[in-house]
Amino acid sequence: MPLLKRVWEAGKEAGATVFFTWSSVDMTAIAAYMKLGMLPGFQILLFEGSPQRIPSVCSGYEAVALEKLTAMRLDAEIRGTAREPDHNFWLDKAGLQGRQVIRNGDVVGYYYLGKGVIGPAAWKESRDGEAVMALACREVTETAPEIRLAVPGINHRAIRFALDSGLRLTSSAHLLATAPFGRLDQYLPSGPGLF
Repeated sequence: MPLLKRVWEAGKEAGATVFFTWSSVDMTAIAAYMKLGMLPGFQILLFEGSPQRIPSVCSGYEAVALEKLTAMRLDAEIRGTAREPDHNFWLDKAGLQGRQVIRNGDVVGYYYLGKGVIGPAAWKESRDGEAVMALACREVTETAPEIRLAVPGINHRAIRFALDSGLRLTSSAHLLATAPFGRLDQYLPSGPGLF
């Protein structure tokens, strides 16, 4: 709790107004987060496996190299913050490949992939979610026999996609927050380190 309080204060000093955490099912940890005002939002579900059925991508969609400013604009819209340091990390240090998804000339989403993991990923409109996930799955399976993606429990489209693709639900965690944020029904996180 002392460390958590120091991090909390540092966040406030940096201008944070909404706090959230990706928590394991450790009840002591969850209780500590709740005492600070981070209340349960929804589960984070981890799906893994070798996809058996990847939906076809509707015509008009293509994936091209990600432009960091494009991802930052999408994150500002979908996540509520542009997160430039996170994108710098994913593109420069983590060795992930980033793609932006274009439909009929307009950017509608992005995704990162590497070592069988998809995420983060975001899309502007609900209708574009399946195409973003299908493009990501098709690409990641070219280099990895099994894939992994984390899905916020509020993202029903991604849950259905994972189940329809034949992926297994292997574990879950909890998202706790001081207030709702973003449009997480149009988002897949990268993992607990950088949501």
